[in-house]
Amino acid sequence: MAGLIAQAYGQETATPGPSASPEDNATNGAGIQTVKVTGYRNSLLSSAKDKKEAVGFQDSINAEDFGKFPDKNIAESLSRVPGVQVGRDVTGEGMTIQIRGLGSSFTKILLNNSPVAVASSGPIDGANTNREVDLDLLPTDLFTKLTVSKSPTAAMIEGGAAGVVNLRSARPFDKEGRQLSASLTGTKQQIADKAGMRGSLLASQTWIGKFGILGGISFSRQQARTRGFETVGWTNPNLTVAQSASPNRNATGGGNWTIPATVPDNAGNGLVAGSAIDQAFLLAHNPGLTVDQIDHAIVPRLGRTMAYYGTRDKISTVFAAEYRPTRDLQFYLDTMYSKKDDDMQRNAYTWAVRNNASIPLNLQVDRSDCANGCVVTSGTFANALNFIEFGPRRDKVDLLGINPGMEWRIAPKLLLDAQANWNRSRFTHQAPTVMPITAPNSGNTVTYANDGGVPSIVSSLDLNDPASYQWTGGRVNIQNELRETETKGFHANLAWGDKALTVKGGLAWDDIDRAIRAQDNSAAWQAAVCGNHPSVFLQGPNGAPPCNGASTPGASAAALYPGYGTGYTAGQNAPLAYQGSLIPTAALPGYLVPGPYGRLALDWDRFRQDSNFDYYNGTAPDSGASSTGASAGYIREKSKAVYLEASGEAVLAGHALRWDAGVRYIRTNQQVGSLNSQPDPRNASLPLNGSKYPNISQWVYRESDYSNTLPSATLAADLRKDVVLRAAASRSMTRVDPNALRPGINFSGVSADVGTMGNPELAPYLSDNIDLGLDWYTGREGYVSLTLFQKRINGFTVNENITMPFSALAPYGINYGTLIPTQQQAIDSRGGPDNATVVMTRPRNADGILRIRGLELGWVQPLDKWLPWRGFGFNETLTLINQRASGEGSSGFIALGVPKKTNNFGIYYENHGTMLRFMHTYSQGSQVATANQSGITAAALYGDDYKQLDFSSSFELDQILERDGLPVLTFDIVNLNRARRRGYFQFANATMSQYDPGRTFALGLRMKF
Repeated sequence: MAGLIAQAYGQETATPGPSASPEDNATNGAGIQTVKVTGYRNSLLSSAKDKKEAVGFQDSINAEDFGKFPDKNIAESLSRVPGVQVGRDVTGEGMTIQIRGLGSSFTKILLNNSPVAVASSGPIDGANTNREVDLDLLPTDLFTKLTVSKSPTAAMIEGGAAGVVNLRSARPFDKEGRQLSASLTGTKQQIADKAGMRGSLLASQTWIGKFGILGGISFSRQQARTRGFETVGWTNPNLTVAQSASPNRNATGGGNWTIPATVPDNAGNGLVAGSAIDQAFLLAHNPGLTVDQIDHAIVPRLGRTMAYYGTRDKISTVFAAEYRPTRDLQFYLDTMYSKKDDDMQRNAYTWAVRNNASIPLNLQVDRSDCANGCVVTSGTFANALNFIEFGPRRDKVDLLGINPGMEWRIAPKLLLDAQANWNRSRFTHQAPTVMPITAPNSGNTVTYANDGGVPSIVSSLDLNDPASYQWTGGRVNIQNELRETETKGFHANLAWGDKALTVKGGLAWDDIDRAIRAQDNSAAWQAAVCGNHPSVFLQGPNGAPPCNGASTPGASAAALYPGYGTGYTAGQNAPLAYQGSLIPTAALPGYLVPGPYGRLALDWDRFRQDSNFDYYNGTAPDSGASSTGASAGYIREKSKAVYLEASGEAVLAGHALRWDAGVRYIRTNQQVGSLNSQPDPRNASLPLNGSKYPNISQWVYRESDYSNTLPSATLAADLRKDVVLRAAASRSMTRVDPNALRPGINFSGVSADVGTMGNPELAPYLSDNIDLGLDWYTGREGYVSLTLFQKRINGFTVNENITMPFSALAPYGINYGTLIPTQQQAIDSRGGPDNATVVMTRPRNADGILRIRGLELGWVQPLDKWLPWRGFGFNETLTLINQRASGEGSSGFIALGVPKKTNNFGIYYENHGTMLRFMHTYSQGSQVATANQSGITAAALYGDDYKQLDFSSSFELDQILERDGLPVLTFDIVNLNRARRRGYFQFANATMSQYDPGRTFALGLRMKF
C-alpha cells in the first residue's frame, strides 16, 4: 500500500516489509510515524486514487472490504460527491439523488453497468411516475463500489443529461480465497414505540484463480414513525356578488371554500340562523379588514396533523459467479433480488375547509395589501367540519436482476467485452381510507392561529371522543395501484490499441417498458358500508348513495339504480330487504379506538371484516388514477445505439495528457398509452359513470420515433505530479417523463378541481455541457477539487396551467358522468358542470433554453501534519448553482427542486482501531412546483432550507483490546439535530407540509471470519 501511495501521490514514504499491514508512513526529522489507513480513511484513499486516474469528471466511493461500506445508505454515500443532492422520504431516509441542479430523472442509474428501473412511487408523499430509482431498496452491504460520471463519454449508455451512476455489486474475485463477513445491528427510532434490526451475511470462495462464487443476504426490519402536518394546498373563499361588491372579487383565483349565503341552523357563536351572510355581515364580523382582504387571504384547504407509523421490512440477496479459464478470458454472472414491504398506518386529523361552508369571524391577516394574496394569521370559523382519515398503507416493491457477461482479450491489443441484462420490478400500493366526519350543524367552531410554523387548529368538539363522529358527509375509499417495469438489453464493445491510442466501438440494444394500473372500488364499498345499499356492488348511472349510515330500509334501490340484471344493470329489482348499511352510524364509534400515540385510530382488522373489504378490494375495477396521484399508463422504449470512441495518452512539453473523444448515435422507438373511458357500444344511450359501468375501459396508444447524435470529448493534463487540469464538452440526452407523454386526462383528487393532460408529442431533453476543473492531490486521501460547469438544455418541459369551465373538457371525453360520486358532489358544490372551474396542467417543450451554471468544490484533507493527534481529517463538498432561461424562459420557467447552494461537511477520526465521524448536510430552499397551485394564479410551492447532522462510529475491538478474533462494534445516530422537512405554499408563513421523523439510533456488531 505504501508503494502504491508513493506512486499515486509522489510522497516520500518508507516501504514496510512483506508481512506489514497496509499503512501510510510519513517521515520527519524525528523518525517514522505511522498512521494505519483502514476503514473509512481507506475508502477515501481509494476514491482519491480513482479520481486522479480518471480522464473525465468522475468520483467513486469504495468499500474497504466485503460488508464494510463506509455508509449505511447508497444515497447518503453519494451525497459526499460534489454536485450530488439527496432526496429524502418523510422518514428522513435518503431515497433518490439528483446531480448538478437537475431532477433525479435526469440521472441515469446503472446496476453493474446496465440500466435498471424500479417500479415504486417513491416517497410516501410523492407520486413518482418518472425514471427515478429508489436507492434505499439497494443495501450498501452488498456493494463494493459506486461511481458517479458527470462528463459522459460516447461509450456510456445515454439517458442521463445530469450524470450517470454505476452501482457495482460484490464479486468473488474482489477478494480471493475464502471470505465470510456478517453483521447484526439493532435500531431504534426515538419517537417510535418499538425497536428494529438489520443484518447481513456475505460469503465467497475462489478456486485456483479460475472459478469463484459469492452469495450474500441483507435484511432489515425498521419500526418507523413520522409526525407531520399537511394542508393539501391553501385556499381563499369564493365570494358571491352579495358578499363582495369589489371589482377585485375572486381576482386571485382559488375559491375552493364557499361561505354560505345565510347562517345555517346551529352554526354556533351566537349566530342567528337564516341571517344573510353578505358584505355587511363579513365586514361587521371581521372588524378592521376590507372585503378584499377577506376575499384574498388564504387558509389551509385541509389542515391536518398526520401520524405515519408501522413496520418497514427489506430483504436483498446477491449471487455472483466468475469463471476465468485463461488469463485472457473471463465470464461472469451478477444477480440480485431485493424486496421492500411497508406495512404502515396513516392517520390524519383534518379541518375541512375545501368544499365546505365555514363562516369566518374575527380574521386577522399578515399584511394590509392583499392584492396578490395574504395569509390569515388568526380567526374563528363557525359551522366548521372536522374529519379523520384512517388508512392502512401496504406498499410492496421488488427488483430482480440478472446480468451475464464476458471479457476476452483476443490479442494483446484487441479486447472484446459483451453483457446482457434483464431486470423486472413490481410494485403494489394498497390504500383504503375510512373517513368519519363531525356532524353538520353541530355548532362546531374552529379556533385558528398561524405564527408562521405549523398552524394551531383547535375544535370546540372533543375530537378524541368517538361519539363526535358519524357518517353523513363522510366516505370510504378503495384505491390501489399496481406497477411493473421490465428492462432487457445487450451491449458489446470492441477495443483495439494500447495506452498511446485506443480505438473503441460498440453497439447497444435496450428495451424498457413500464405499466401503471390503478383500481378504484370506492363507490361500491361506500354503498355497502354507509350508503344503505350493501347488495349493490356496482355504481349505477346516478352515482352511489352518499354515506348516511342508515341501518333500516330507505328509498328503493330502483330510484338510484334504474338498470336491471347484473353488472352495470344491477339493482332495479333489488328487494328492500337487502338494504341497510353494513356499518351504520350507531355502530361507527365502536370501531374508533385509542391509538398507540394518544390519538384515535381505527380498529382496522374488525372494520375490514365487517365491511366486506376483501371482496370489494378483490373486485375493484381499473380506474384512471390511484391514491398516489399517478395516472394509469404504459410506456415502452426500444433503443438501438452505436458509438465510436478514441482515447489515448501522450506527453506534451513534459506534461502527461490523457484524452478521449467520440460520438454516439441512438434511435428510439417509443409507444405510450393511457386508459380512457368510452361509452358502452351495446347501450350508448346510457350516461357514463365513474365506476366504469356502463363504460368500457380502453387503452389508447401513440407511437413515435426519434434519433439523437451525442458527441463528447475530454482532456486531462497533469500540470504536476499532484495537479490535474480537466476539460470536457459533450451533448447528453434524457427522455421525457412517461407520465407527461401519456395521452388522456386525469383528475387526481376527489374534488375534480385540478387535473392533468398528457402530451405524446413531447421531445426529449438535450443538454450541451461544458466542464472545466482543477484538482490538487495533497497526499494520502487528501485532495482539493474545483470544477466549473454549464448546461444548456433545449426542450425543457414547462407546464401550462389552464383554468376552464369543467364543461369545456367534453371534447376530450370527460364529462360529469365520467366522474366518481365524490367528484360529482364537489362539482355540484362549486355550481355544477357549467359553472365549476378546473385547472388543467399540460406539459409542453419550452420555446427557449434553460442554462444552468455551477461551481463544485470538493476538499478531503487529513490533518496529521498539523495536529499532534494522528487520524483526524475533514471532507467538504460545496455546490453553487445559478439557472437562467432565455426566450420564453425569460418569463420564468426553471428546473424545479434545484437549490442554489448545497454543502456537505464532515469531520472524521480514525486511528488505533477507532473511527468517529460527524457529517452535516445542507440544502438551500428552492421552488419545487410551478404556479397556479390549488387554482391560485400566483401560488407556487417551495421547500425550506434543510440541515441534517449524522454521527457514525466503529471500534475494532481486536486492535483496541489486542486480542484476535473480536468483532467490530458500531454505533450510529441518524438525524442527530432532529431536522424537520418543511415546504410552504406561495408565502413563507403558509406551511404546506412538515415532517418530523426524530433521531434514529443504531448499535451493531460486524465480524469477519
